[in-house]
Amino acid sequence: MSKELETGKVMRRTVAATLPLDYYLYLPESGIREQRVFVTIHGISRNAREHAEGFAVQAERYGAAIVAPLFPEDDFPRYQRLGNSVHEGRADSAFDRILHDAAELIGCDLLPLRGFGFSGGGQFLHRYALFYPRRVERMVVGAPGWYTFPDPGQRYPLGLRSSKEWPRLRFNPVRFLSIPTLVLVGEEDDIRDEDLNKSRRIDAVQGLNRVERGRRWVQAMNALARAYQVPAQFRCEIIPNASHAYESYHAHPAFTERVFTHLFGVV
Repeated sequence: MSKELETGKVMRRTVAATLPLDYYLYLPESGIREQRVFVTIHGISRNAREHAEGFAVQAERYGAAIVAPLFPEDDFPRYQRLGNSVHEGRADSAFDRILHDAAELIGCDLLPLRGFGFSGGGQFLHRYALFYPRRVERMVVGAPGWYTFPDPGQRYPLGLRSSKEWPRLRFNPVRFLSIPTLVLVGEEDDIRDEDLNKSRRIDAVQGLNRVERGRRWVQAMNALARAYQVPAQFRCEIIPNASHAYESYHAHPAFTERVFTHLFGVV
């Protein structure tokens, strides 16, 4: 581990590249145990620092470093979809460079990762896992507005079919279905707010709000797992009294602990 790093403090790091990339890093004072690293991905509010700060208590208890990438809107307006197209705005490639930088800095192997994504970050994380299932060990997806469904008839990002923007897509459904995945949605996150994708096609297939969509996606994934004879690894749980405000999730005392127990087990 680099001597310039401090423990018990959220630090902002910049990866030198053609397009500079920023992320937040937290190293527990208790030390990193068993090379544990928690990767957390913000929603469209881009509150990466808040993610790192909000999970610091659990990071100390579990002995896990925190890596929280930042995807600025000007550079990555469609980071939730991994990019504008296969050629433009590739947030997944930026993400990989951040993981590589953090791994070299702290001396831990981040892949396969254990990660959490909230809202737009949940969209990014489950699509990243679809594209690169061997890079994800376990994941928690927090209240995405909509999902990529395992439908070969719908073009990506609605489904798995290639498009002009995303040609020649190839997926490994068995490997993806083997990733233990927890979807967390707030009990009161059933409002069709201005940030929710209200496409008629999405409404018809996925449901009218984030609660319905989370449950339907989990059902679809578990049904596909049974079809492939893979043990069902997808669950959906409701966070009491939480709306879609990120702060309302953290206000529930069991939320951060539930994320960490799914990713790392019980301390």
